[in-house]
Amino acid sequence: MSANEREVIVGLNLPLKTAEALHAALEDLLEGSQRGSGDTSSLEEAYRILAWRILAIRGGAGLTGKMAELARAAGSVKEYEAARDEALGPILNGLESGENRDP
Repeated sequence: MSANEREVIVGLNLPLKTAEALHAALEDLLEGSQRGSGDTSSLEEAYRILAWRILAIRGGAGLTGKMAELARAAGSVKEYEAARDEALGPILNGLESGENRDP
């Protein structure tokens, strides 16, 4: 891979409230763009990365705490999502099953 092909990583430090506001704004943009036909892949990736980093910093208890732990340990959003799916997939699938839904 040449220097021009390597992905350059940009570090960004935001106060948590600002990061959460940016995440909400990205969500609004994505929801609005679903009505249109534009390519939103860049927005979706930024949204997923920001969600991953917010989760890692906020933490939590129970299921959220486990997800936060996985987020902190991951080196990328793809690594986090793979670890989350592996660790929590059976739990999330069980929660989404028809047996656990209200009639």
